[in-house]
Amino acid sequence: MKRHEAWRMAYRMDRYMRSASIGEIEERSRDIAINLMNVNEKGQLSPGSPDNRSIYWWELWTHVLEEFGLRSVDHMQLDLMAPFPWVSHPDQPRGLRILGTRKLPKTDFIARVGQREHMKDAFERGSFRIAPATSYADPSLNPAIRDEELSVTAIRSGDTATIRPFDPATGISGAPIKAIGNVSFSQTMQENFFVLCMTRGYQPRILDDFEANSLLVIHNVNRFLIRLEKAVKRLRSDLTLVARPITYYDPYRVQPKDLEAPFSKNFRYAYQREYRLVWHKSGLGFDEEPFFVEIGALRDIAILFNSRD
Repeated sequence: MKRHEAWRMAYRMDRYMRSASIGEIEERSRDIAINLMNVNEKGQLSPGSPDNRSIYWWELWTHVLEEFGLRSVDHMQLDLMAPFPWVSHPDQPRGLRILGTRKLPKTDFIARVGQREHMKDAFERGSFRIAPATSYADPSLNPAIRDEELSVTAIRSGDTATIRPFDPATGISGAPIKAIGNVSFSQTMQENFFVLCMTRGYQPRILDDFEANSLLVIHNVNRFLIRLEKAVKRLRSDLTLVARPITYYDPYRVQPKDLEAPFSKNFRYAYQREYRLVWHKSGLGFDEEPFFVEIGALRDIAILFNSRD
C-alpha cells in the first residue's frame, strides 16, 4: 500500500471533517499549506519532502483531498492555498541575504525579528516592549502577528456531540438536540497577561512574514532570561515570569481539556516556532498598557543582523 493510500484509509476511519463546511475546509487547507510550503535558498516556493518533518503536513493535506473526494467535490475549483509573499526568485530570500557572510550559532538560540531601529535599541540597550495579550487582537496588525491570545478553540463534528438545553433555575437538562455542522469548544482566560514573543531558531521566511528588516539572535538564553526577569521585577514586582515554547494544536483533533491559552496556539502559526515569555498575576485586568524595560547591552549574549534592502 502506498503512503497516501494509508493516509486516506486512516482518514476514512476517523472522518473528523465530515460536518465541516466547504469554507471551513478551505481555511484548514490554507493553514496546512502555510506550514507545508517553504522557500528554498534560490527564493523559489518549495514544498517540504515527505521524508522530513513536513510529513505531518503532507498527511493532513491528504486528509483534505480525501474529504473532498468523498463529497465528489472538485478541489481544483477551491481556494486551498495560502498567499506566499516571501517568494523572491530569482533573488535569494531576504531572510538569507540578511545573514551576509556571518553564520548563525550552532547551539540552541532564540531570535526576534522587527524594525531596524527597535532591534538596535534591543541590542545596544537591551530595550524591550512588554505588551498585554489583549493588544494582539488589533485588526490593524500583520496577519502573522494578530491573534486572540486569551482564547483557544477546538472543533468537533456535530454528529459526535450531545447537546442538551439546560435550565439554570431548575438545574434540569432537556432532551438532546441534534447538532448541525461543527461544534466549537472555546476556553477564554478571564484575566490578562503580558507577553514577549521570540522564535526558537530562525527560519528565513520569518523576516518577510513579519515585514521585518532586522534580526536579533540571542545565543545565551539563560543569561537573557535572568536579566530580563530582574528588569521587569524592578518595574512590576507583582508579575511572575514563565518562559517556554508554544505548543501548537490541531483544532480538529485536540482534546478541549488539553488547551492552555498562554502556551497553546492554533497550528496555523506552527511555522513560527514561537518561544514565549509570559508575565502573569492573578486577576490582571484587561486595561493594562504596554511598558518598556532595559536590561543593558546584549553584545555579550546576542548577534544583530540588519537587512540592506
